[in-house]
Amino acid sequence: MLINRSNPHGGDIYNNRVLYDFSSNLNPAGMPDAVKKAVAESAELSLRYPDAFCHELRKKISESEKIPYERIICGNGAAELIYSYAYSLNKNKPALIISPTFCEYENALRAAGIETKHLILSEDNGFCLTEELIPDDLSEYCSVFVCSPNNPTGMTVKNEILVKLCNLSTRVFADLCFLDLSDCPDIYDITGLTEKYSGLTVLKAFTKNYSMAGIRLGYAMCSDGAFLEKMSEKTQCWNVSETAQQAGVAALDCVEWLNSSVKMIKEERKRVFEAVSSVGIKVFRGSANFLLLHSELDLKTLLLKKGILIRDCSNYIGLSKGYYRIAIRKKEENDILISALKEVVE
Repeated sequence: MLINRSNPHGGDIYNNRVLYDFSSNLNPAGMPDAVKKAVAESAELSLRYPDAFCHELRKKISESEKIPYERIICGNGAAELIYSYAYSLNKNKPALIISPTFCEYENALRAAGIETKHLILSEDNGFCLTEELIPDDLSEYCSVFVCSPNNPTGMTVKNEILVKLCNLSTRVFADLCFLDLSDCPDIYDITGLTEKYSGLTVLKAFTKNYSMAGIRLGYAMCSDGAFLEKMSEKTQCWNVSETAQQAGVAALDCVEWLNSSVKMIKEERKRVFEAVSSVGIKVFRGSANFLLLHSELDLKTLLLKKGILIRDCSNYIGLSKGYYRIAIRKKEENDILISALKEVVE
């Protein structure tokens, strides 16, 4: 819980009058009916303590990801796993964060007492991480943090770049939470990469794919069993609720539903990109379920007057005032956003 701190993320509908939330990047298809049913039925099961080992959920993730069961750790959302990962690192070395990106890497590392350094990507090449930008030696860092598709730019890191990071680093933390909603969900051989590189930890979450933000469920995959044990020691044993476990099991059976929603996202992103570009706002062509914008106008304030909340990205390291992120929603909602942007620009 936050005390005397501002919320640095999107989705803050509690302190604003919001009719349409474009600030949080959830699957616009909403939560699958099968997951809603599992959540409702979990009420009776919640009379007991949840399974501290997440047996059924980890088995289901193992089948879905084709990753051995013992290489999976579940958490109270992806954010908890970022913190338990940070607390398990070597504190005698700094960590390198490829930025601009999700602020919780920085927050977790600071909480763990680890110095942070940033490799700042440039707007000049669309915030893409290219091979020539990577230092020849990354051994001075306890870990490198990379997000693909990256939040908030939406840019995907090429497979060969991720491999290079793994070859140059002791540990790599690859946040792939938006990957399954992107244009290239199969770009990485996660099974093969985690098998070959024991220092690679891959993060995923149910939050985005199945609109389960309020349920809090994420998981990490790594072939270094001793490191996963360290991560486990940094959390309490009942960190994944009965409701979250049952919801996760049900969600992993919704493959066709997920594929259908990804197709819709891709079509709408293209349409929104073209429409927003046409009104004179700079839009970066990402591959995720959101778009990064740049405008000299105070878009957040102007749109909030119309009941539309977008993400102000000026607090991202490597970005400045004028950058905003919009989620891709359903067609009728996107139309409302497009009309509102036309009005405020004109």
